[in-house]
Amino acid sequence: METNIKMGTIVRKKPDGLICSICDGPAHGYNFDAITCESCKAFFRRNALKTDGKFKCRANDGQCLITITTRKRCKACRLSKCFAKGMRADGILTDEERINKKLKIEENRRLRRMLYPDSSSDAEIPDIASIQPVTKIEPKIIIPMVLSAVDSAKIEQIRQAYQDSIRLTSLPSEVPVYPYSARLNAAWDMINLPCNLHATRSITYFKLLPEFARLNENDKLLLVKFNSFTMAHVRGAMNYDVKTDSYHERGSDDCVFQGKDLIQCYSYDQYVKSTRCVCRLLEAAQNDRFILQILLLLILFSKGSFICTYDENSEPIAQDSLTIYHTQNIFAKLLWNYIEVTYGSVKSIEIWIKLMSATMETHLQAFNTLNTYIKKDNVADHLVPLMKSVMLIS
Repeated sequence: METNIKMGTIVRKKPDGLICSICDGPAHGYNFDAITCESCKAFFRRNALKTDGKFKCRANDGQCLITITTRKRCKACRLSKCFAKGMRADGILTDEERINKKLKIEENRRLRRMLYPDSSSDAEIPDIASIQPVTKIEPKIIIPMVLSAVDSAKIEQIRQAYQDSIRLTSLPSEVPVYPYSARLNAAWDMINLPCNLHATRSITYFKLLPEFARLNENDKLLLVKFNSFTMAHVRGAMNYDVKTDSYHERGSDDCVFQGKDLIQCYSYDQYVKSTRCVCRLLEAAQNDRFILQILLLLILFSKGSFICTYDENSEPIAQDSLTIYHTQNIFAKLLWNYIEVTYGSVKSIEIWIKLMSATMETHLQAFNTLNTYIKKDNVADHLVPLMKSVMLIS
C-alpha cells in the first residue's frame, strides 16, 4: 500500500487491482476477514447478525449469481455468499453492545471530569475505554445491577450475625442504672463500660462467622487484640445519633450513653476529636450501618494495621497470614459489590475513597487515645481483664 505525505499528514492510497470476493467489483481491502468492496462490507455489517431467516431467495433456490450489477437483487444469496467466502460476524457489535459501549464511554467521561475537574477537554486525558479491553457491561437502564446469589447470602449471614451479637451480649447488671446513679467520670469508666461492651459484642459477632471460626486460636487472638480498640470506634459510630449527641445500640435494651461524657472522662479536645471521627465514618458510609458492619470485618482481618511501633507493643507475626489476607479480600470485594449495587459505579469510587480515609483516621484516633489517656498507671489498674488485653497493657 502506497502512502503520500501532504501538509504533515499521511494519506493512505487505496490499493489497486483488488477484486471484491462477493460481487467481483473493485475492492478496498480486508473487511471481516475477506476482501470486499465498501458496498458488500456495509451490507454484511447491517445483515450478518440477522439469523432469524428473514431473508429468503425467491428466484433461484439459493443459487443467484452475485455480481456488481445483481448484488442488490437477492439479499439471501448475497449474505450466503459472504459467509461462504469467509466473512466473520464476531466483530460486529449488536445494538445492545453498541448501547453498552456508548454508556461505558459516557461513564468514563464523567469519571474523568470528576478526577480531573480542571481539564479543559476530553482530548487532554486518555480515553479509558481506548486503553482497556472493552468488556460487555449490561446497561443499567435496561438490566439493573444486582448482587449475585453468593453475595446476597453472605450479606444476610453478616446481618444475622451482627443482630445475634447484640442479642447474645448484654451489659453487666450494674450498668442499666446509668446515667442516674452510675455516671461515667473517669477514663476507666469509659473503657470498662461502653468500650468493653463494644469489644465483647464484636468478638461474639466474629465468632458467628465461618471465616473467623476457621482461623487457628493464635491468629484469632492476635487479630482481636490488636484491632479491637479501632473497631470499638467504628461500632461507636454505628450507635451514634448526631441529633442528640448520644450512643445507643439499635435493637438492644441498653441505656443511652451521652457523647459529652467524653469530656468528663477525657477532655473537651478528646470529645471533639472522637465525635468528629465517628461523624466522618457515618458520612463516608452514607449513614448506611451495614457498610460499617462489613468495615468491622475488614479492620479485623487487617493484619499489621496497628500503628504502634514501640518494641513492647510490636505486633507478632500471624501463623496463617495467607488465609487472613485472602479472607480480607473476600470481604473487601463484598463491600465493593454492595456499595456499587446500592449507590452506582461512579458514586462507589467516592464512597470507597472517603471510607478508607475515615478508617485511617480512626486508626490514628484509637492510637492517640490509647497512648494519651489509657496507658497510664492510674487508669490501667482499674481496667477489667479483657480491656487490659485489647489496650495492650500487660
